[in-house]
Amino acid sequence: MKKLLGITIVSLVFYFNPIIVNNAKSWGTDPLEKCMNRVIKGTFNGNENLAASAAKLCAGANKGTDKCMSRVIKGTYNGNENLAASAAKLCLGN
Repeated sequence: MKKLLGITIVSLVFYFNPIIVNNAKSWGTDPLEKCMNRVIKGTFNGNENLAASAAKLCAGANKGTDKCMSRVIKGTYNGNENLAASAAKLCLGN
């Protein structure tokens, strides 16, 4: 009975773990991916065909880039996520 309970608990952990990770706000991803996701979603309206442009724009992104982009968008652009590309340019010095 203990083995069955243990197997059930381990199965539930493995079942729910991908759901939790996928719903997290880019938790655990690298800074380039975070920047690209934000630029594609905001400025490029989710058009994945422009991923190369987003990669070029976000080249050199580091851990502080996401925080910088959040502050610029919140402060300067009044929360307008459509200007994520401009925020990336400012934060990366492009």
